Amino acid sequence: MSRRTWWLLALAVAGLALAASANSVTNGFAYDDVYLIAKSPRMHTLAGWWREFAHTYWPETQGGDGYRPLIIIAYRLQWAMAGGKPVVFHAVNVALHVVTAVVVFWLACGVLPLAAAGIVGALYAVHPVHVEAVANVVGQAELWVALLISLAMALYIHGRAAGPITWQRWLAIGALYAAACLFKEHAIVLPALILIAEATVVADRSPVIPRLARLRLPMLILAVVALGYMLARSRVVVGGLSGFRPYIVFRALNLSTGDRILTMIGAAPEWLRLFLWPARLLTEYAPPYIDMAQGPSITQLPGLMVLVGVVGLMIACWRRSPATAFGIAWLVVTLLPASNFLVPAGFIIAERTLLLPSVGAMIAVGSVVPAIYARIEGNRTAQYAGAAAVAILIALGVWRSNVRNPVWNDNETLFLQQVKDSPNSYRAHFMLGLHLFENDRKVEGDLHYRKALQLFPYDPLMAFGLAEQYRKANMCEPAIKLYDWLFTLEPKSDRGHLGMATCLLYTLRLDEAKSEALRAIRSGSRVSEARAIITAANAARDSLAARRARGDTLALVTPSSSQTR
Repeated sequence: MSRRTWWLLALAVAGLALAASANSVTNGFAYDDVYLIAKSPRMHTLAGWWREFAHTYWPETQGGDGYRPLIIIAYRLQWAMAGGKPVVFHAVNVALHVVTAVVVFWLACGVLPLAAAGIVGALYAVHPVHVEAVANVVGQAELWVALLISLAMALYIHGRAAGPITWQRWLAIGALYAAACLFKEHAIVLPALILIAEATVVADRSPVIPRLARLRLPMLILAVVALGYMLARSRVVVGGLSGFRPYIVFRALNLSTGDRILTMIGAAPEWLRLFLWPARLLTEYAPPYIDMAQGPSITQLPGLMVLVGVVGLMIACWRRSPATAFGIAWLVVTLLPASNFLVPAGFIIAERTLLLPSVGAMIAVGSVVPAIYARIEGNRTAQYAGAAAVAILIALGVWRSNVRNPVWNDNETLFLQQVKDSPNSYRAHFMLGLHLFENDRKVEGDLHYRKALQLFPYDPLMAFGLAEQYRKANMCEPAIKLYDWLFTLEPKSDRGHLGMATCLLYTLRLDEAKSEALRAIRSGSRVSEARAIITAANAARDSLAARRARGDTLALVTPSSSQTR
């Protein structure tokens, strides 16, 4: 391999990554950026940054989910550098994407010929499915993990090409692994990727058992790193193995493990489409766009065929085309943590989580290049046609990414677009309705809330959200109906019981208001807030009795501000 040629290709890959992502730098904060960064006082100072190793990713007031201390520290540093301006955050995202694309190219050089590796790097650089991770600030965690894991694997594969891995290289791999885990939890799969590489693309003809024996100690060290991370996380995060509460739809439908897996089998064609032809991109993969399984169904057959076909192709290529098998196995292993097959995630499908799996997908795609070239070698017409096809595909990737990047500019742009992209996903309408209400566009917001309820009436957060909007607008009768529906979905909604008690107080149903306030206390609400409602109900009863005695006209009681928060 000519060093000059390698650097020219690396620069070309970097240029393509920059071309596909640069226009995202002008974006503002959108979606989770707003609540995690822009509106979070925690992010606006560097004081006590080391305490992040003892804090959850989301604050306790917003669920207390996850353990990603390094990404929070990175956000706090970027806020300090930028004075709160989003441009620095987005510039870091773009820089990470450019560097990662070059690292993916280097990684591919360890398993494929140079030209094929260049195509892998170029396709990764412009892949439109990366837009959600690159153009949205909170996607930075995905970018760091993709960079660190790809770099660790490149160090391993290129190191193995020269013989056994040196201890210096193992230490570098271990450090990258530890850092990646602290950026985001799905980095924990690195040891599995190393074993897959050893079984497929590492050119070592020595017997398998001695090779595995040489890996025992370094793999044990990586296991210690993983266990140390899990232990640190367990001391901070209360919850299941994933560290996040399951997706609200799984909880609302009380979906069994079997039905959750069947749901994801049915959704598998979406993954295949996003990796191979991501012309259509969505921010909300939610029902009824995604069919929620209630037992086996014919609708799951296409997904089952996709999964069986992918795994079958990987097995078939294990000896015949190790690079293909390696790429597919990479895709499968890195997709598993967020796939809902092993543990329930906080979503059905999220495009940002496909960033690391797409490395394997592009290696698998690039692995067919040598075979195609062998067939058309000597046929200049076919070679020109093949080169033109690759160039067109790369150009389409740049174009699609550039068109999609501005969608993440702000919540108004994003939520309007997601309704256009996915009109049959209830959460698209729900998020737009919430945004419109927050911006005092209540009539429009109500229309989208009701559309969301029509599409999927089982989300307690949505029922609570609309009930609260009605309550704040002093429309208590429709609010009471929604609170009643909320309690059929989530009987112990403490904030729901408080809101219901406030509305009952407002409509002079005083005994019911007191009972509801007591339910709020039993459900875990603040005693002071519930007692304020009980006190107001007693005062209202005394006032009404006094008015009756005087023959005065009765009037509605207006809840105090402390009861309408």
